[in-house]
Amino acid sequence: MGGRLANRVALVTGGGRGIGRAISEAYAREGAKVGVLDLKLEVAEECADAIRAAGGEALALKANVADREEVFTAAAQLKHAFGPITVLVNNAMYNRYGPLEEQTEPMISRMIDVGFKGVIWGYQAAVPQMRAAGGGVIVNIASPSAVLAMKHGIMYSAIKAAVAAATRSGAAEFGPDNIRVTAIAPGPTQTDGANMVVSEDGWERRRQRMPIGRLGQPADMANAAVFLASDEASFITGDMLFVDGGVTYAFS
Repeated sequence: MGGRLANRVALVTGGGRGIGRAISEAYAREGAKVGVLDLKLEVAEECADAIRAAGGEALALKANVADREEVFTAAAQLKHAFGPITVLVNNAMYNRYGPLEEQTEPMISRMIDVGFKGVIWGYQAAVPQMRAAGGGVIVNIASPSAVLAMKHGIMYSAIKAAVAAATRSGAAEFGPDNIRVTAIAPGPTQTDGANMVVSEDGWERRRQRMPIGRLGQPADMANAAVFLASDEASFITGDMLFVDGGVTYAFS
């Protein structure tokens, strides 16, 4: 396949479903060879099979991003299959909303381990490969909650704020190696996972708040992720792109 990401090797965490799957498939359509990393191998394989059926190249990878060794192993497997990683998408997240006093220590630890430590392990595993390849791009999936207050979302907001900070600092640290670090802040986005916890009425309330008049779709986030990973964004680093239909600034 040709396209804006031809000759790239991309690792997408949480890449088998939702926004991650949309990014995996969009990257493959643009010519990247994609490592679809997911906690469940069958989910990663389903996405990789779909990519190959469409004419792309993909490798299914199983890893818990909270486990540094598993992330490094998956990165090495992808390098062995396709060559050094030149694009990393840190998308995997585990989250539970609710009053802070009701959130247990194991729950909070898992949220931090997946949502923040997973980003750091991704950096550590992919950046040396990018350096060896002459450069690369990291796209982190953050959230408008990184800059806005959210009731019953203290831990989620704090983790995404940390991801945004790691984006800025990563841009400063890795820039001399020709590695750009960027982030996307998705607005309300209809994914299969979100549909399991948000009712039709809940989606309608969200839609009514959107200045653009509609909810986000995984493809909207994937389009932004393609742009940020492409040469079209070669002068963009350290920034967080709000892909939210205008809702963040309308209510900030």
